[in-house]
Amino acid sequence: MTAEPSLHLFFPENDLALARNIDSYTAPPAAVRLRRAGEALPLWYGEPGDRFVATGINAAWLDGIKGRFGMDIDVFDYRPEAYRAAPWGWSRASRTVFRRLGFDGSRLPGDGVLDRLRELSHRRTAAELARRLREATGIGEAAVEIREADELGAFLERVPQAIVKQPWSSSGRGMVAVGRANFESQRQMVAGMIRRQGSVMAERHYDKALDFAMLFRMSGGRCEAAGLSVFETAGLGVYTGNVLAPEEELRSIVCGKTGEAAFEAVAGALPRLLEKLIGADYEGPLGVDMMVTAEGALVPVVEINLRMTMGHLCARFYERYVHQGARGRFAVTNERSADTADVRGGRMRGGSLNLTPAGGDFNFVVMLNA
Repeated sequence: MTAEPSLHLFFPENDLALARNIDSYTAPPAAVRLRRAGEALPLWYGEPGDRFVATGINAAWLDGIKGRFGMDIDVFDYRPEAYRAAPWGWSRASRTVFRRLGFDGSRLPGDGVLDRLRELSHRRTAAELARRLREATGIGEAAVEIREADELGAFLERVPQAIVKQPWSSSGRGMVAVGRANFESQRQMVAGMIRRQGSVMAERHYDKALDFAMLFRMSGGRCEAAGLSVFETAGLGVYTGNVLAPEEELRSIVCGKTGEAAFEAVAGALPRLLEKLIGADYEGPLGVDMMVTAEGALVPVVEINLRMTMGHLCARFYERYVHQGARGRFAVTNERSADTADVRGGRMRGGSLNLTPAGGDFNFVVMLNA
């Protein structure tokens, strides 16, 4: 039996939409610009026969890319009955987009399903996973949920410097560094964060040496490994790009900083722990963000993303469209690169390639060494 093709929706504001939890959500202007610029990104991670949502796209650019890489993915043809809805992430807001595209409600998740996914997307899920992982491996430390600003003051008696995060936020947004020395001056800000989302998560601040993620896929209650993502951030975690390299090289980068034993212990324990924690309540790509500290300690659960991620996109792009052994990076920038890509047999060997057409406020660029 042939699998039903998917209609992909790039919806990077999904974590923000989860915080509001309303059908008619209006994203901040920057998030809207990012979505419009990245509409064509599903080209690179969709399956043959799939389609993607685009409000307008340069047909010549699209035909050229499909020809160079041998793709069988196209823009939505307004036959909702022919596709499975596949957003970047599920929320009431992303469901509304599919309703407006003509999808019947019976083929979209109901309120109960979305409520459960929202609950699982709360950062307390990552804290619970961290607790279970520590019990299983002795590695890591769980974040603490704070419901009153005074509780953060008590937390700072044990941890002199903390990162405070809103429960539903992503890519550096909704986060602030708080220390013993400046807590009183930031008390009202923390109280406001709690008032907006009900609580915040507080975790120890580390001097970071490396960001990475273990990638998984959930299906029918089973969790399977789907690769590694070594990524780059600025500030308090604003995503800027990914390392592109063979899987074994990404693993070597991580293990070179934290050691094989810790990596193996976490990689071995996570799939079964995720199955127990999430079960069949979520199907699709999943990423567990991690870090290595300057001292070489592994912090194995920074957050969980129950959605598509740039890490998944990069892993699939490398597997499908990069000459094996080539190395480089993927970046989200404000500047467009000249197309110098050396593409042979549907695989990129070197040069630069824009993954989306010109005209957006953001550019998604692959740069490979020949």
